[in-house]
Amino acid sequence: MSVILMKFRDGKPPVSDALPNQHTVKCPRCEQAYTLAYSDNEWNKVKDWLKFAETAIRRDHDLRHEAATIPLEWHGIRKR
Repeated sequence: MSVILMKFRDGKPPVSDALPNQHTVKCPRCEQAYTLAYSDNEWNKVKDWLKFAETAIRRDHDLRHEAATIPLEWHGIRKR
């Protein structure tokens, strides 16, 4: 997997040695923070992965942020 979304534990970001690039993303409904970690070959899709991550975090908020990681799937870009 080249992209993963991991929840902060006790206010500390998770460590991912396998995925060197990271962005912090917060839940828009509360202050729960997540790390979006991705491989070097995903750099050109980061903007799209951040959108997928925000949507997944909103859904996870309804489940009270119980999952330690949230799976993300590439759906591609929809053209209008």
